[in-house]
Amino acid sequence: MHGADGGTLSTLESEVEAAFAADGPLSRARPGLRERRGQRAMAQAVARALEAGESLAVEAGTGVGKTFAYLVPLLLSGQRALLSTATQALQDQLFNRDIPAVVNALGMPVRVALLKGRGSYVCLQRLDQALNGPASTGLRDPAIASGLSRVMQWAQRSSRGDLAELDGLDERSPLRPLITSTRDNCLGGSCPQHAACHVHRARADALGADWVVINHHLFFSDQLLRETGVAAMLPAAGVVVFDEAHQLNDTGIGFLGQSIGSAALRELGQDLALHGPRWARGQRPWAHLALHLEQAGKALLAVPRAGPQRSRWTDVAPQGADPTLWAHAVAGLERALGHVVQSLQGTAQASADLERLLVRAEGMHALWRDLSESQSEDGRIRWVEWGEGRSWRVVRSPADSSSLFRELLRPDPQRSRSWIFSSATLGHEATLGWFTRGLGLTDHPALRSLQVPSPFDHLSQAALYVPEDLPEPADEAHTPALADSVARWASRLGGRTLVLTTTLRAADRLAQRLMELIGQGRCRPLQVLAQGRGSRRALLDRFRATTEASVLVASASFWEGVDVPGDALQLLVIDKLPFPPPDDPLMEARARLLEADGRNAFTDGFLPEAAMALKQGAGRLIRSESDRGVLVIGDRRLLSRSYGNRLLAALPAMRRLEDEAEMTEALDALVLTRASTRDCRPT
Repeated sequence: MHGADGGTLSTLESEVEAAFAADGPLSRARPGLRERRGQRAMAQAVARALEAGESLAVEAGTGVGKTFAYLVPLLLSGQRALLSTATQALQDQLFNRDIPAVVNALGMPVRVALLKGRGSYVCLQRLDQALNGPASTGLRDPAIASGLSRVMQWAQRSSRGDLAELDGLDERSPLRPLITSTRDNCLGGSCPQHAACHVHRARADALGADWVVINHHLFFSDQLLRETGVAAMLPAAGVVVFDEAHQLNDTGIGFLGQSIGSAALRELGQDLALHGPRWARGQRPWAHLALHLEQAGKALLAVPRAGPQRSRWTDVAPQGADPTLWAHAVAGLERALGHVVQSLQGTAQASADLERLLVRAEGMHALWRDLSESQSEDGRIRWVEWGEGRSWRVVRSPADSSSLFRELLRPDPQRSRSWIFSSATLGHEATLGWFTRGLGLTDHPALRSLQVPSPFDHLSQAALYVPEDLPEPADEAHTPALADSVARWASRLGGRTLVLTTTLRAADRLAQRLMELIGQGRCRPLQVLAQGRGSRRALLDRFRATTEASVLVASASFWEGVDVPGDALQLLVIDKLPFPPPDDPLMEARARLLEADGRNAFTDGFLPEAAMALKQGAGRLIRSESDRGVLVIGDRRLLSRSYGNRLLAALPAMRRLEDEAEMTEALDALVLTRASTRDCRPT
């Protein structure tokens, strides 16, 4: 058999070709499946990499069907594999939907395990202690007690203990720290519930599986365990597939450095209040110690600051923070941790729980002293992240993940392994330099690259509008002016609008302005769904339900992984070009590396970052062959600046709307098409 380029296909390539043929097993199992040339090309490239023991980075545009394109050759190869995704939602989709579909179509069974991080499973011991222990939070808070009872009822029925099965329990729920374990507080083999432990069972299943579906965080955690000589969580595998691989660089940074934050302090305080009274009641003021620790952590948030969300910390205080007040808060947290350590040193012999708590407190105390006193060294940088929900984290790490991936992909004659990197956004050129440079793989001899464009006809399915009458993006008047336009457009369209902003502050301001306009009767009644007013999943579920005219306003995580095919989303508005903040400490460090290499920081750093983010955001609009919609980018720099053409080149080719009149016509056409589609549906 010969390939499209006329070359002879290998055995695996021939099997892949047959699987994707018009009369092949995939088509027979999935009637109506469209033939996608790009999907075949990617599948053949994956097959060649697997047979040769090489690696492949492939950018597959929306609609290519990249998941089947790597699953089919992998299944036909018979190799053991780790399949890593960026999020747990994608893990669930891969495990519950995509893998069973391919396995059933090809009739080739494979042992598959789903493994998530420890915090994704209910800890039966901690749940029992939270409900029934002497320091039970449930005894003091009726709402928490009610939630714990509901979790217990579910846990008694669940075979896997995966918290994703519980509706309404989002990542920010105060129940989570009470019902999950960490590496620090897990009792291990001495736990009374060890035989029924869901984490233990899931890891045992993973070690015996042919394929293990994991996420990027879990992959990096396993690498850290291997480096420390601890038994690995994941089995040895001949193939590692990274889906949504564009997130690898930033995810890896968190594991290559050191960090401590408000979440870890809060968990330490909760465990102190739980185990102290249980094993050493009356010997120390446990509740006071826990409260003092909590207050010391919050004191850092109380320091006046005017810096960005990620503030570099190169001097006495982070960028924009008052040095005197910051130093006072840092010393206060050091003292609070020291008091916890002293109290545990005199009582740890009472139980294994307190011994583990002492080790944990000593580690955090030493780490805080190190991070707060030491300047950055060995090319590492130090910064403070200010997160949602009044959280913070101090991090010291390298600027990228190149040191890790250069080592992982180092040629080893004793062991052949293929690495498959896949995403819809890896670069704007054939070499995928934006992606490979961050992982230190630019000149790797065994890494091939491939770009597969989206099969969607964006010229006929989508239009692009860049309003030229909006204020400059840096002007405070920009966000309310854009909100006025969004209200007008969404009213005409009947909702079905997603607004993506580059900052959480802009999302809050824009959502507030929309609600003011609605309240004043200046636009039709619209349901405004705003990030922070519900979990991500709940907001998307409400947005997809098109019974109300809805506008979803969001930032951050909503720029990717949002899939709303069909009429529920027909207008996508991006407020500004998504350039990284110029004072972001990671970008500053990467800029210095580029300049040291003779490159231009803006052209080779900031601009590609913006292009990839813009490409990700714009990809939310057209999700199927039948979708129709308009993309608005509320930043006239796209047309007026010299770099605009490079950013436009990152987007699919769409027809251009020149003015508000054409925008109105496009929206009216979407409404008419929607109405005619409904009228033509069979009854």
